[in-house]
Amino acid sequence: MDRCNARWLHSVLAAIRRHQTTGRARLGDLGLELSHLAWSDLAPKAAAFAHEEQRFRRHPLAGSDELGCSALVMYWPPGHATLPHDHGGLWGIEVVLDGELHVEEFKRGGSTDAPRLTSARGEQLGVGDLAVFTSPRYVHRCRNLSNVTAALTLHVYGGTLDRYVAYESESGVTRAETRIAVSDPPLE
Repeated sequence: MDRCNARWLHSVLAAIRRHQTTGRARLGDLGLELSHLAWSDLAPKAAAFAHEEQRFRRHPLAGSDELGCSALVMYWPPGHATLPHDHGGLWGIEVVLDGELHVEEFKRGGSTDAPRLTSARGEQLGVGDLAVFTSPRYVHRCRNLSNVTAALTLHVYGGTLDRYVAYESESGVTRAETRIAVSDPPLE
């Protein structure tokens, strides 16, 4: 079974191509179009990814790198959560395709050696809902709050997201660690 319909993938890449700009002003328009594509009968469902091992996965969309951005479909198994993390200074749009995702945003303060994160807001995103961010200092944590149902999301970032900073707190001390973004096989 195909995990992603080729027509749907083509529609996502075409939307990115239509809204490309050197600035960030048109991200809202792109987000709206991607939100509509989440409701398409052709949009992928989490169940199509569930037959594989139950772990978080990042599948790039073949051809998105040619557009000067990153576009990925991410699979969130039940109960999976990320650490708070940034996006390497890139703008981003994240759209729920199937299931629900809780997004908690943080204000980042302190210094590079002694970062400080303060929870700013949280929101529950369902199918078609999106998070858009433009600040190079944007930090968030995403969680699939369901212990039963997987979630699937589409992410578009303004460049190649190959490194990011993850924030881990222990005993009231937050550490920042640069990590390499590992991807699974691309979707074609």
